[in-house]
Amino acid sequence: MLMSKKIRMKFIKTKDMIYISHLDVQRLLQRVFRRAEVELSFSQGFNPHPKITYGNALALGVESYGEYVDIEIEADLSLDDLKTRINAQLPDGMAFVKLVELVGGERNLASSIEFGDYEFTIENVDKISKEDICDRLDKLMAMDSIMMTKKNKKGKIVDIDIKPLINTLSLLDYRDDSFVVSSILATGSKQNLNTNIFIPKLLEVLAIDIDPLDVDIKRNDLYFKQDGQLVSPL
Repeated sequence: MLMSKKIRMKFIKTKDMIYISHLDVQRLLQRVFRRAEVELSFSQGFNPHPKITYGNALALGVESYGEYVDIEIEADLSLDDLKTRINAQLPDGMAFVKLVELVGGERNLASSIEFGDYEFTIENVDKISKEDICDRLDKLMAMDSIMMTKKNKKGKIVDIDIKPLINTLSLLDYRDDSFVVSSILATGSKQNLNTNIFIPKLLEVLAIDIDPLDVDIKRNDLYFKQDGQLVSPL
């Protein structure tokens, strides 16, 4: 009897694929598995569904080099063969880059991911110096609290302190016309700092008057927290 395999897969989402939603990614991958002739395992019961678990949803317009999905397959395929088959069916801008077979006891993606590693590319419209940018970022991180307003799940406007949701914040790259801020932000199911909330506050602290939508966002990876350290799911 053929035993099923559980596999954790890391993929990238770039180019035009940054504009398709998390739900569309789910639909796309199910079609890709069928076209690649990869037999997925299904749940039991009245409404069987493929055994696929996704990591945290990626916002529209965000480039990513660290998205994750767990699958269970019935096919007796090597990881290299599986990756080749699936990548051959994916559109330009998406590709699986690493696969690992799970042996049991691994942490669940959706409930265990806590942080995301982001890069924000910002136009330096006022030609702020590198030293001033670093000073302003340091002042933000030195604040006891960073209060923002947001809508909760019930639609009410509430005040929240986003300071505990910012793990790191630093200048990664500087040019005369633009610079890159690196930040590790809470990106989990329990605590999550939406970049739509974070970016306006970042621009305010930097005293840069541009549309927050003009800030390019890249997510490099997602992390579990283990023994006080951040570790990749793979």
